[in-house]
Amino acid sequence: MGKSYKPVFDALYKEVGKVIIGQEDLLEQVMIAIMCDSNALLEGYPGLAKTLAVRTLSEILDLKFSRIQNTPDLMPSDITGTFIIEEASGKRNFRFQPGPIFANIVLADEINRATPKSQSALLEAMQEKQVTVGDKTYKLDLPFFVLATQNPIEQEGSLDLNEKVLFNGELKSGFELLEMANGKTLAEDVKGIRLFDVGGTTSSLNPEGKLEEKPCVLYGLPYTDELIEVTTKTGRAVKVTKNHPFLVNERGEIKWKKAEELTKDDFLVCPARIRVAEGNALRKDSLEVNPGCFLPFNANFAFWIACVLSDGWIGKKDVAFCQKNYPGVFERFVAVSKSFGFDPKVSERKGCSYAIIHSKPLVDSLKANYGINHGKDKETPSSFLSFPEDMNREFLRTFISLESSLGDNRITFTQKNRNNVDIIAYMLLREGILSWVRHDGRIFRLKIQGKDFGAFLKKIGWVDRKKIEGLDVDRATKSSFRVVPIDRMNVLRLVSLLGLNSFHTLKTRKRFTSRDWYYSYKGVKEGESVMAADALQHFVDDIEWEVAHRKTSEFIGTLDSEPRRFAAGIGTPITEVAEKLGKAKDSVWKFYKGEVKNPQVRLFLEQRHSLRLVEAEQLLSYCKGLLSQDIIYDKIKAIRYFPSQGAAFGLTVPGAQNYIGGFGACGINHNTYPLPEAQQDRFLLKIKVTYPTPEEEIRIIDKFTSEVPDPHLKKMLNKQQILHLQSTTRLIPIANDLKKKVVTLINATRTKKDIIQYGASPRASIGLILAAKARALIEGRNFVSNDDIEKMAYPILRHRIILNFEAERKGLNADDAVKELLAKVR
Repeated sequence: MGKSYKPVFDALYKEVGKVIIGQEDLLEQVMIAIMCDSNALLEGYPGLAKTLAVRTLSEILDLKFSRIQNTPDLMPSDITGTFIIEEASGKRNFRFQPGPIFANIVLADEINRATPKSQSALLEAMQEKQVTVGDKTYKLDLPFFVLATQNPIEQEGSLDLNEKVLFNGELKSGFELLEMANGKTLAEDVKGIRLFDVGGTTSSLNPEGKLEEKPCVLYGLPYTDELIEVTTKTGRAVKVTKNHPFLVNERGEIKWKKAEELTKDDFLVCPARIRVAEGNALRKDSLEVNPGCFLPFNANFAFWIACVLSDGWIGKKDVAFCQKNYPGVFERFVAVSKSFGFDPKVSERKGCSYAIIHSKPLVDSLKANYGINHGKDKETPSSFLSFPEDMNREFLRTFISLESSLGDNRITFTQKNRNNVDIIAYMLLREGILSWVRHDGRIFRLKIQGKDFGAFLKKIGWVDRKKIEGLDVDRATKSSFRVVPIDRMNVLRLVSLLGLNSFHTLKTRKRFTSRDWYYSYKGVKEGESVMAADALQHFVDDIEWEVAHRKTSEFIGTLDSEPRRFAAGIGTPITEVAEKLGKAKDSVWKFYKGEVKNPQVRLFLEQRHSLRLVEAEQLLSYCKGLLSQDIIYDKIKAIRYFPSQGAAFGLTVPGAQNYIGGFGACGINHNTYPLPEAQQDRFLLKIKVTYPTPEEEIRIIDKFTSEVPDPHLKKMLNKQQILHLQSTTRLIPIANDLKKKVVTLINATRTKKDIIQYGASPRASIGLILAAKARALIEGRNFVSNDDIEKMAYPILRHRIILNFEAERKGLNADDAVKELLAKVR
């Protein structure tokens, strides 16, 4: 072990440098994987020389190289090989034709695109160094490594081209966005996924569970598989690719699920309110139609255009409005039209009032500036979605009042035009008002009911206040779709921990049945898996007070003054105290009555108090995490399958990776879906391939834009030398304290439940020590250092830990979690 191998690897890297500029970390970590006789997962954007680097290494190492492009239609036999019929001397024989897996270095591009059957063929080769075809097993030539790529802009989870997404304050379909993106390609990969910089923003769920405007990038891709249309209880709908991930609440657990994995028991996490950048898609100054006539950008214009789009029409040379039910609205329309400089012609026919503005320039201006065409089928422009707040409310008040029926507790808005219903649903979400949409095959009915009915009338109002006089807009009403799926056991346990559902004979205790959330809790106890959102909020507020009260000196003092009340407050009956301590109930009762002192009982209750409060706070945090003013949980009503149009699209949102889209804002849509964690664990390392520095990029440009012949590469290592180095790697010693640090670190991934849902297996401990040994060998040392452990912890663990939703809400990634764990085990 006295020999230093550093000069060998330095020479190797220098030789690679004839082709590859930069990417030192990539090369070192790939060599570490090879020295460990293991496999590596490479993740990086297209064009970062992943394939070139691996191919160059294989040439320098004098190893056979092959590349497998994974696709959904890739068959296991395309990887392993198959038997072919061979004719010789008039006879037919079966001969095995080896596949691309029979190489020393196999580059598996985009491994997460392959089907499970194809992946299993590759995984057998990785693990067993052999391939099974039929009933025969073939050993692979050693050394053997798989280096797989996983593209972080993998965008197969996407939307049908007809679907619309929030983009720059408007609703834009995939067709519209791709037309805008013409000539603005950022990147394209081998399977046809294209990224476009269209300079836009979208509404995205941030780590705090709030929706905010974020920059986004458009992508398009070929897609020929089935599409899945998901429809929710409130009538929201979206058509997506089969592997499109949605954020769902599955029996109280927030998680991402592919569309093809959804069931009717799932609740989509949907926006309860949206925020858009006001005026993004609209000009804010007045438009001059002709001399002396203009269209201002203010609440009067929002009222005026709402009248035209509801009970009016636009001809080739005129704009008109007709009204029968609301004389005050008609009078205001005429007055506002005159204030714009127009001279409306007013008439009466069959009890209806008509106002007609003869002005072709006005018709042309509406089309040129707002996309409003003449004719009967008037569409509300999606740009109106970015109206300032006062204009948004004025438009909603006028348009909905003129197009709806008003009941005692419900507004029913009817339209034939699906686009108009969609725009109104989004405009309502800007105000935090939810709607319920139904389509009978002919007409769409958008209903505003429950607590949203009162919210609409108080926040938006009605064009005629007399119509809403006498309506009780403040009355307590239930909204059947404002529910929260919960983990029943968590709720029941939380109540039990604080003793709220027992010890009813104690005087001055609050009656359990008098609590605001009691009947919703009763449903949970009887088997319900949802709570009304208002009831859960009351529950959280109440429990928060109860927990805080149990921390006060007043409550803690009852341990000595009223021990029975203290025990009741931490949900600990006398029978449990007696059983845990092996005492008679009578002796505990005497302590409760103050007849005897019993230090053992007192200490037990004191410790129980601390433990129960810790557990209660954790469960309370869980319940609070389910509540947000910005989201609702909308149960899936229908799942249907449709043929694809051959392409799909979506948005990439750096730092958030989610966006809003679909009819009525259906779901929180995720734009990536990684290789399943169980399969990622088969790779020793997950290597992040980064962009070059500006200096490196200049050298890359100079190198690949000059007419320089391909460099001749020396063979630096052969098969036998690599196998020898693999054996030598395992002989590198490691101190016991570093072994303990590794075990402590891996164990911490399993116990840090505040950010990590699932920790790493013992395979991570083995891998980390092996990788540290390999790094020491490459660095020319015959011992493992602490720096080796800490440097290799990231590529070893980043694909082996699964963060929980709370960590995602905080904006953490796997590397952040590893960094936090390392800081605690130093």
